[in-house]
Formats: sequence, C-alpha cells, structure tokens
Amino acid sequence: MKSTVLCYNLKGTKKGKQIAMIFGFLGYKIRHVDKEEYEVPIGVLAGSSSQEQETAQYEGEGFPEEMLVMHAATEDMLDKALFLMKKEKLQVGLKAMVTETNQEWTSLALHDEIQKEHEYMKQRKEERKQED
Repeated sequence: MKSTVLCYNLKGTKKGKQIAMIFGFLGYKIRHVDKEEYEVPIGVLAGSSSQEQETAQYEGEGFPEEMLVMHAATEDMLDKALFLMKKEKLQVGLKAMVTETNQEWTSLALHDEIQKEHEYMKQRKEERKQED
C-alpha cells in the first residue's frame, strides 16, 4: 500500500509546500484535492479503494478550511509525519486518517465530521481553562 496525504486548500501556499516536502520526504504521495472532486469517496482519492461508478463533479461552494487526510502504510510513518509537522510548527486544524468507516465518505462529509469534533475539542479546552 502506498501512503498518501490528501491536502485541501493548501495548493500553492507556503504551508502546502512545507507539508508536501515533509510528507514527500517520508515517501507519501501528495494529492491536492480540487473542489470539483469533493463528491469522490475519500478511499478513491487516497488510492485505498477503486471507484465503481461515475461520480458527478461537485459544483458547490466547498469549504475554506485547510484539511489533511492521511493514509499511511504504517503507524510509524504517520507518527513521523505528525512529529515533523509539529517540529516545523505547521498547524492544520482539521486532520484525519482514512479508516474503514470514512473511506466511503465524501470530502464534504468527512470535513463536516472533523469540523464538529474540532469545535467540540476547542469547547472542552475552554471549559477546562475556566475550571482552573
């Protein structure tokens, strides 16, 4: 299995280039996902499953947030990538792994789910600050 990182809203940016350098150094295939591909299943975009039917091209607004979706061959490869991102102070608020569950989801569905989790975690962090 080839490791792949799906990059959203990072194409042509300094951060996108730095992320591509880190993941490329570790042997990942870097795939910048265009808005028109947001209806294609995550697994197909990451190369972990094949597309059996034609998917309509997405024509909506999409989402503005940066997002990374990682499909790592090994847990060690994932750990190294995240370590190097942290070391270089590269932050992307929305990150996910390709899983058995989400590989059939669209980029839009995955984004919405990660966004909810991200907001929940921020809220919990604020609540803990107030308790201290």
